[in-house]
Amino acid sequence: MKQEILLNGVWEMRDDLLEFDPEQAALVDAQVEDWLAQPVPGDIHQGLIKAKRIAEPLLGMNSYACEWTEKRSWWLRRDFDLQASFFTSDCIELELNGLDSNAEIFLNGMHIGSHRSAFYPFVKDVRAWLHTGSNRILIRLSSGVEQVTEEDVAAMQIRTSTEAGNGRPERGDWRRAFARKPQYSWGWDWSPRVPTSAIGGDVRLRALSEATVRDVSLRPQRIDGGVRLSAQINVEGLHFYKTCQGAVTLKVISPDRRVFSASSGPCLLRSGLNHIDLAVEIPNPLLWWPNGLGKPHLHKVEVALECGAGQETFAQFEYGIRFLELETQPDFALHINGRKIFCKGANWIPADTIYARVSAARYARLVGEAAAAHFNMLRVWGGGLYEPEAFYTACDRKGILIWQDFMFACTPYPDHLDWFREEVRREAEFQTRRLSRHACIGLWSGSNENNWGFDEWWKEQTRSGAWIYNHLLPEVVRRNDPGVPYWNGSPYGGAHPNSAEVGDRHHWFDAMMNPDMNKRITPEIYDQVDARFISEFGYIGACSKETTLHYLDGQPAEESSPAWQHHTNTFEKLTVRAGIQKHYTDPEKLDLDQYLLYSGLTQGLMYGYALDALRANPRCHGGLFWMFADCWGEVGWTIIDALQKRKPSYYFVRRAFQPLRLILRPYGFNELHVTAANDLAEDQNFELEYGYVTLDGLDREVQRTPVCARALSRTRVLRFSRGPHGSMEGLWYARIAGANCQASLFRALDFRNLKRIGAEVKWEMDEAQQTIKLESNTYAHAVQILLPPGYYPEDNYFDLLPGETRLVGVAGKSALSRAEIQLSWI
Repeated sequence: MKQEILLNGVWEMRDDLLEFDPEQAALVDAQVEDWLAQPVPGDIHQGLIKAKRIAEPLLGMNSYACEWTEKRSWWLRRDFDLQASFFTSDCIELELNGLDSNAEIFLNGMHIGSHRSAFYPFVKDVRAWLHTGSNRILIRLSSGVEQVTEEDVAAMQIRTSTEAGNGRPERGDWRRAFARKPQYSWGWDWSPRVPTSAIGGDVRLRALSEATVRDVSLRPQRIDGGVRLSAQINVEGLHFYKTCQGAVTLKVISPDRRVFSASSGPCLLRSGLNHIDLAVEIPNPLLWWPNGLGKPHLHKVEVALECGAGQETFAQFEYGIRFLELETQPDFALHINGRKIFCKGANWIPADTIYARVSAARYARLVGEAAAAHFNMLRVWGGGLYEPEAFYTACDRKGILIWQDFMFACTPYPDHLDWFREEVRREAEFQTRRLSRHACIGLWSGSNENNWGFDEWWKEQTRSGAWIYNHLLPEVVRRNDPGVPYWNGSPYGGAHPNSAEVGDRHHWFDAMMNPDMNKRITPEIYDQVDARFISEFGYIGACSKETTLHYLDGQPAEESSPAWQHHTNTFEKLTVRAGIQKHYTDPEKLDLDQYLLYSGLTQGLMYGYALDALRANPRCHGGLFWMFADCWGEVGWTIIDALQKRKPSYYFVRRAFQPLRLILRPYGFNELHVTAANDLAEDQNFELEYGYVTLDGLDREVQRTPVCARALSRTRVLRFSRGPHGSMEGLWYARIAGANCQASLFRALDFRNLKRIGAEVKWEMDEAQQTIKLESNTYAHAVQILLPPGYYPEDNYFDLLPGETRLVGVAGKSALSRAEIQLSWI
């Protein structure tokens, strides 16, 4: 019933004048010379790099030398052969995924269609344009904004902002709202201007006969002692007037290998769409749980269609059964399977500025790093893209919930135009149907910061885009993915959409983007946050030396150099130096290695303290920082850099997100309180050790008391006096007695003002267990375990109290010896 040919691989590509429109297709196709090898899926920059017409845009200053690409038309072609058997079908469909951006499609010299969105596929019955033997497909691409005029933009009353106000006029484009493609590709504070032009997904030809399964959607419903899993299977009869006899079978295989099946029996399939409803009942189902709360159980789902003498199998997929609710008052909180959770994680941007070259292995590794840091959520930001299946599959398997923005960010959008509304409707229909099969989808959100913009930035001078977020998108989500909540945007809620009282908040201008530098670099300011859910905040830090030298590409590793500035986030504004100055030392005294280290430690301090503060607040039910992983190398927001290396801040975040975490904070004039944050499904009973210790370890005042940390709660379990102890000579701490993890520490002064003495960290390696045992006679800060490439310690940049012993496991491809390990500390 179905034959399929995948047309991925090496295509030919050439560029020409932007004025060469579809009418010049035959002229372009007739050219013999100057065709380059181009990967599909892939972006034009990949072919240009391989042909040495451009250097890697993400290194050095090279991005500026690539801006000419957006002023050209790009033509990609491929020849392919078809056998006569391919034409015995009822239709032959061409499917082109990820056409970025304005695309014109030709088959065998004939123009067969136009497409202007990277966010849903071009699909067309092309049988009439094909023949046996050799065929040719030709596609014209452009950057997508070349036909947008000043009049088009003026109709929205507000012009799209750029980074010009931050000294980078080349980053951003006032026309971008009219192009349905990743908005960040024209540049953002964290990415250079590298406008993408790509066939970003698979290219397929399908020969279909009689009928085919178009879509499978599943809906779980609780019943006594189990779940009824209902499936709507959409089958299309392909002949324009003939019926056919058919049967549809649904099979669900549970993680414990139980098999549940249902069949429609013989049925008459009509021309066009047929909606087949089937259901199976699953007693004692294994539910899908977020990371840390339980296993992300996944069922295997198979759908088979018999029609006439043929059979078609819908691609097997994994499906997690879970139940979601969004509480909007009095709290803003996500409930999963009846349990109210604290959402821990970060914002996700595309993993590469040239996003079409991100591999499935890279997605799996990055999501695995998020899971290893105890994340249970990532927010897919609205200025990027709906990620490919590999990303969502990895999140399904690791138990990472997705806050999924629709792709609208930081500008009004022209929803007064009929063509734009239709493009958005098709995009939303496709993406909600596609992603409804993924258990990881936890929330659909209308846009990034546009509701906030209507109020505070644009002062109600425009409503462009509001109809999309308030009417079109909630209707589509309700129809295609009703089990997932919809929220109008991020941030959203209250009379002013960045409220602390209602909904979610982006916490920027009270902290990192405050003009008062002291507020930018003071972690204690996050103790004042009283929002219901923080979905964005951030702090900036440098990358490792290896990554820094890599992206500088031979340019001077000096803050004053043009390349260093180009690879420094727009909002850094000397914050890194100020933070080092406050917390550690005078930055003027530092060499490159020291600067990078103290930068990373300061970022880690800010993230760790802020996340602890959010988690300790019983009103707050989510802490998502900006952002998780880089798309290019820079001094910037992330905890995973462009070479997929963990920055020091990764470990601070990992500790803050531990399932059971103690948080120590000042209370009143001379007291401290201890909050136990327990994200586990069971109460945790333990003995709490708390008190004061001098940095040299000679003086201690320590007590113990039994504590119960209630399941899925943040509980203040103890309040104790700081006593008459000196702030410069020691610190206060709380820890789970006997636990092998860093204690929660309280320093009454910034680290640089402590009266420290030199620490001596003793360590030994258990090569059989691949663990490192460490002990210090005095307080040791930021103990760093240096390992060869490909090896990771389970903790790093941690503190050791005087006399404390820690065991740290090492993960890697093979066993390590002591000689391969180095240690450093402050």
